Amino acid sequence: MVKQERARRTYEVILDAAAREFVSLGYARTTLGGVIAHTQLSKGALYGHFSSKEDLARTLVRHGATVWGAVLADIESARLAPLSALRVLTVSLAGRLWADVRVRAAFRLAAELPGEALDGGPLLTEVWDFLVDSTRRAQATGEIRTPCSPESVAQLLLSLVVGVQHLPVPQRDAPVKDRIEELWIIIAAALRSPGPAPAPVCDA
Repeated sequence: MVKQERARRTYEVILDAAAREFVSLGYARTTLGGVIAHTQLSKGALYGHFSSKEDLARTLVRHGATVWGAVLADIESARLAPLSALRVLTVSLAGRLWADVRVRAAFRLAAELPGEALDGGPLLTEVWDFLVDSTRRAQATGEIRTPCSPESVAQLLLSLVVGVQHLPVPQRDAPVKDRIEELWIIIAAALRSPGPAPAPVCDA
């Protein structure tokens, strides 16, 4: 039992160190030597759990996919209207990225590596498809009235989710949920607006 607990702690330490390296340096510049340097463990300890950098990346992306699946399940079980689903997704996922370095690493890796290289599946593609589909449904129900493409709304919301981790240090004191909810007041007002009236056409 003690040996199993020690092995579990070692596994967690390695995975967190790898996540920080991937977030900071990206996949190409991350090395196993760099990961080991942040763990105070031996190379043998790392290889006892992970066979390669690719193995570490796949494990982190699978973690991100699991978190995404949990967020999606919560939204679907709540049977939310499309616009509310977009808000809950944005707030929930941004909060997970903020709190969990492994999720941040998963999203960066998913953006850098092709889906076929990752066992966790096309993480960003699934998030993107949900955003686009929910936007289309919100437009169909009249919740979104502004004349914009679903892809434009998806791009805005995905940028909000991923970008929250790059807030300046003085802005990080407020809970990320409160900050995203406040931004959603602005976003919702813009999406509900029918947009500017067309310019009058003058006869020559």
